[in-house]
Amino acid sequence: MKTRTIKCNFENSRGLTLDARLDLPAHYEEGDALTFSVYCHCFTCSKETITSHRISRMLAERGFGVLRFDFSGLGDSEGEFATTTFRSMRDDLSSAISFLKKNYRAPHYLVGHSFGGTTALAIAQATGCIDGVVTIASPFQPAHVLHHLDDSSIGLLEKDMPSSFEVAGQLFDIDPEFVHDVRAHDMKTRLAELGKPVLIINIENDDVVEEENSRQIQKYIMGESVLVDIENSDHMLTDRVSSEKVTNLINDWIKTTFG
Repeated sequence: MKTRTIKCNFENSRGLTLDARLDLPAHYEEGDALTFSVYCHCFTCSKETITSHRISRMLAERGFGVLRFDFSGLGDSEGEFATTTFRSMRDDLSSAISFLKKNYRAPHYLVGHSFGGTTALAIAQATGCIDGVVTIASPFQPAHVLHHLDDSSIGLLEKDMPSSFEVAGQLFDIDPEFVHDVRAHDMKTRLAELGKPVLIINIENDDVVEEENSRQIQKYIMGESVLVDIENSDHMLTDRVSSEKVTNLINDWIKTTFG
């Protein structure tokens, strides 16, 4: 099935304009009874990262409407990445959900890759329209993301001094509030309160987010959860076959779980 993509944007609660793309089945017409989802990209990634682009488009091929967006300070969205916190990412995601509710239909599912999955888990229970969550190679705790920073950077931030870190050859500035914020959030409580179905996709031998994270997420979830391991891939699902496999898992899980 062919797809089409609509360029769009929306404001978050802090007045920043976030850039987005809405991937749709080619036959979609305004007002059609389509099931929508929001895709949350990984830490320091964007809506155009290969994982984001592929999975969103592949889900659209299977009949879903998928909104992928750039978190504030990343990609084409406004804001400074240095001021990012786990709290601001949750706010951005909530704003994306509100955009779909106002302009199309309320989304029923959140799909998050890596840190995007952790963000999705954190807001799912409090978001009435969300029926289920899919995480792909996601950290159990927000503070896991600090492994991107070396000891000297962490030392500066702990002294309330700004610092920077490098990911895939790109340098990012970061403020102390980020460290304080991710350390202040314990997902055990949030997961224990999460009464919505969750599909946990783990990538075997992932060198970015260790497999134990998926096991811990499942351990603490109060409600229904399914954990599936993906072999012969990497954290970014670089090869197309892995992206297809993950997309099929999501599609089948939604159909099986929600009918």
